[in-house]
Amino acid sequence: MEQVIPQSQTGRNAAASRRMGWFMAVILALVLGAAATLAWFNINMAETALKRDVERHLQLTAQEKANELSLWFNSLQSQTTRLISADLFRLFASEVNELGSDIGPLLKASGEGASGGGDDTSQLASQLPLMRNLLQEFVSYSGFLSGRLTNADGQTYLSTEVTPPSLSLEQKQAVRDTIQKGVIGILPVRKASSGLVMDMVVPIFAPQYVENRSDQAVATLMLSVMVTSRLGETIESAKAGSSFGETRVFQIVDGTLQDLLPLSAEIRPVPAWKLEDASVLPFEIREGIVSHEKVYSLGVKVPELPWIVVEDVAVDNALKPFWGKRNEILIWAVISVVVVLLALLAVWWWLVGRSARSVNAELLHLYQVSSQQKQLLDGINSAVADGIVLTDRGGMVQYANQAFACMVGRSDEELVGMDCAAIFGYDTALRLYKQLDVAMQTEKPFMFHDVLWLQSKKYHYEVTCSPYRNESGVVTGVVSVFRDITQLVEAQERNQRMIRQTIAALMQAIEAVDPYLGGQSSYMAALGTSLVREMGLGEEDESTVRTAASLSQIGKMQLPRDLLTKPGAFTPEERHMMERHVEYARETLKSINFELPVLEAISQMNEFLDGTG
Repeated sequence: MEQVIPQSQTGRNAAASRRMGWFMAVILALVLGAAATLAWFNINMAETALKRDVERHLQLTAQEKANELSLWFNSLQSQTTRLISADLFRLFASEVNELGSDIGPLLKASGEGASGGGDDTSQLASQLPLMRNLLQEFVSYSGFLSGRLTNADGQTYLSTEVTPPSLSLEQKQAVRDTIQKGVIGILPVRKASSGLVMDMVVPIFAPQYVENRSDQAVATLMLSVMVTSRLGETIESAKAGSSFGETRVFQIVDGTLQDLLPLSAEIRPVPAWKLEDASVLPFEIREGIVSHEKVYSLGVKVPELPWIVVEDVAVDNALKPFWGKRNEILIWAVISVVVVLLALLAVWWWLVGRSARSVNAELLHLYQVSSQQKQLLDGINSAVADGIVLTDRGGMVQYANQAFACMVGRSDEELVGMDCAAIFGYDTALRLYKQLDVAMQTEKPFMFHDVLWLQSKKYHYEVTCSPYRNESGVVTGVVSVFRDITQLVEAQERNQRMIRQTIAALMQAIEAVDPYLGGQSSYMAALGTSLVREMGLGEEDESTVRTAASLSQIGKMQLPRDLLTKPGAFTPEERHMMERHVEYARETLKSINFELPVLEAISQMNEFLDGTG
């Protein structure tokens, strides 16, 4: 019986207060959303503007340093161009080129001090000292470390060094590329004992008036220049001009970057920084090279060199002006929200003070009603004869009624917190846990029968397990109802014993009528049972066949004795009369309730598989 609680005036006032509270909560949420949106928009705009300023500043600084390095290289290139444009060098290189790849005789003649022999080799050898002096003067005047003339095969025949070192594979490849392409080649900066050195390979072409002149270069001038001081000036001037960020110079080697460090004369690879389009290093946040902190960085390519001038600044340092602006925006947003919140709280407090007394009275009334309903439910559970228990997902008892407590011989308070193993024993608990798991996994109620030993007595129970759901609809446990069906099971067992005794009596009566049938019913029952088991049928089919086989000959009790004991073959009339024993058996047994299809089995005992017979 459900009690209906009428809605009082105080209840309506409380409902109105709650609606007003929800309304103010919505207004507060809108204000919070608007304040957060405006604050985010202003902060994002300020951060974007600051990032544009940082990018512009880094771009201008890097571009300025790249232009300085470009002017420096153009100065070297113009000085070199004046040297290789002289007809004396061009003619000398052209004549050496005519000697082919074997310049050994030329170097040998130069070592022997040939001075004006009749052959071309001797004449060229006599010119080597003059050409060496001119090259040394140029190298010394222009600020190069060394210089050498090489043929198309990378063989050195004129050098400013007394014993020039052999060319590396990379230098030889640069010579071949310069000969083929006819343009200046720049090798990657390398570390030497004196510092960082860059090699440049300049093509030398034959004069216009030389016969059989080719457009391909006839020799190369390889010049080595110290770049440590130049790079140091670039970096130091950047530091002196502005304290914002750091300047670095990277060189590009096979698509990767290397950091040129003039102070320590080291070359450090930078694998974490990647180029775009092989020469572009756009503005973005990267990991710092030294401190590994996040930095804003960009790079500007030096036009004539495989170098990139990189400007970077730590993100924290770059965003310092932004933090103050952001804090100012957040403070104003918080002040606005606090003002609105205080106003809403004042209105809410006024409404709460007005309806607090009526709400308290309503809550007291609801508490009394809920207490009455709890007492009613407790009374119903106490009156129920079936044991009811609630277990959680771990099998721990959360609730048990008095019937269940009496069933297991404990109090309901004692059962709370115990598991099934402590209540029923380990083996019984394992069987129950399996059934509880099925109920929680399928989330559907189901019923099973089990035999429990409680207080040293054997009981048969019909157990119904239903999943228990919380307010969210999630299965958190299982409600199990234990119904004692011991008397019903014992009555069924007594009935089965009576049926078995009746069958035994009928079998004895059959054998008394016809001595030839002695033991046949038992043999047929045993044979039928074996066939059923071999076919893999169930216990119900096995009981049906065993009972039907035992009573299959009972109809012969109504046949004439002389027919049953007749020696020899039956006449057709006698055979027809003999086959009617099945009908007599059905009439004799139809009043007995076997609870199994025994009569159908006996009626069909003489039929073939297709139903005929």
